[in-house]
Amino acid sequence: QPLQALLDHSHKRGMAFIAGFRMNDTHGRAHFPVRADFVESHPQWQLKDMREGDGYQEGFPLDFTFDEVRDFIFEVMREVVSRFDVDGLEMTFRDPMYFPHPEGGNRAHLMTRLVRRIRGMLDEFSQSRGRRILLGARVFSTLEECLDMGLDVSTWIAEGLIDHLSPMDTMFCDFNAPWAEFGALTRNSPCMLYPTLNQWTSRRMRMRGE
Repeated sequence: QPLQALLDHSHKRGMAFIAGFRMNDTHGRAHFPVRADFVESHPQWQLKDMREGDGYQEGFPLDFTFDEVRDFIFEVMREVVSRFDVDGLEMTFRDPMYFPHPEGGNRAHLMTRLVRRIRGMLDEFSQSRGRRILLGARVFSTLEECLDMGLDVSTWIAEGLIDHLSPMDTMFCDFNAPWAEFGALTRNSPCMLYPTLNQWTSRRMRMRGE
């Protein structure tokens, strides 16, 4: 199995293997013509009312308001941890919607409930494997944006739910991003802060000859 081969290679080299999970996806069928049956078969659990702008119009993003959606994501992550000896999981929140706009802030407790559940599941496997299985998160580059989308990062850190945090922008790099506000949350906690530098904008500019 490809994933097991990567795990074996990483462990031989003394490297940690963190399995990444994109928590939602707004790519259209041109990118991914075939999707999980759960997504295809339950349009009632997909986000309908998108924000304005091209970046919000494609795909079949799931609405984390529903228990069934959160259960589905949890079970996929649990299956990976149960089948493979991963060193951790990383939740990648790179897509711009998880709840109907503008309800993200009001429903952040639902996402936090899922993060707590994932942390609890990892703690169970950690006991049997004799080491802490890590949980990380890639989030948007300001706390305001995160909370607007229903990602209560400060609570995740305060409760010790995540081991590392990587604030980032999805498709470009802002060298003036306010990383300090994240640092204020992680400085006195076990959670490590790893700001992410994205090269996409410079690459896109080169492709256009600018």
